[in-house]
Amino acid sequence: MPSFKTQNALLLSFRPLGEKNYILSVLTKENGRCLGVVKTKKPPQVGSFYDLRWQSRLSEQLGRFYLDDCHSFYADFLDDKFRLYILSSLCALLNTVLPERQKAEQLYTLTLDFLSHLSAPFIIKRYVLWEVDLLKELGFGFDLTTCAGGGSADDLAFISPKTGRAVSREKGTPYAHLLLPLPSFICHPTEKAENLHLIQALALTGYFLTTHAGVHQLPPTREQLLYALQTGRIESEML
Repeated sequence: MPSFKTQNALLLSFRPLGEKNYILSVLTKENGRCLGVVKTKKPPQVGSFYDLRWQSRLSEQLGRFYLDDCHSFYADFLDDKFRLYILSSLCALLNTVLPERQKAEQLYTLTLDFLSHLSAPFIIKRYVLWEVDLLKELGFGFDLTTCAGGGSADDLAFISPKTGRAVSREKGTPYAHLLLPLPSFICHPTEKAENLHLIQALALTGYFLTTHAGVHQLPPTREQLLYALQTGRIESEML
């Protein structure tokens, strides 16, 4: 009877199955994204971490989860809707783009590292850089090493929407209407990100997620986060 145990499995989504059963989608270090049924009286919380065991009669079947210890980020950020937007968006994107039972250890590690800093300053910039890493792990990373137009790589300012290759300010400005803005903090992560740069960056990663990575609709909480940036409702320490 196939089975596995894992710690710190991140709950990405759930849906009801009957009265007291739910189908869970979780991200694990060893087995990537896995589905299973769990019996519980109340719905689990997306963004929670579980120690769990999965078991099935046959490896190709849905199987059942048995949950142990749980840590919920929602309990830590009940009064911080913007960080909850980020957590919800992250889980929804992973649930959408990751195939079932395909190893994703590097992405799991990157995600846990990001979530360990969820209470830190500049979290929106960190989240954008996580989306950049997500695209890279999916095979759609940006080429930020050279200018696609033959210009200087020291002042990259645009991205080609077709190839993901960067273009310098000098070479790209005449064609700016055909290119996507590249905020400088994506090339230099230690730089401070202004509000406008974060809006541009979310538009950039959102474009590649929807046109290259198979995300048909961006998560509503991601759109709420973007709207909050556009309307100036987010405190500067989060930027």
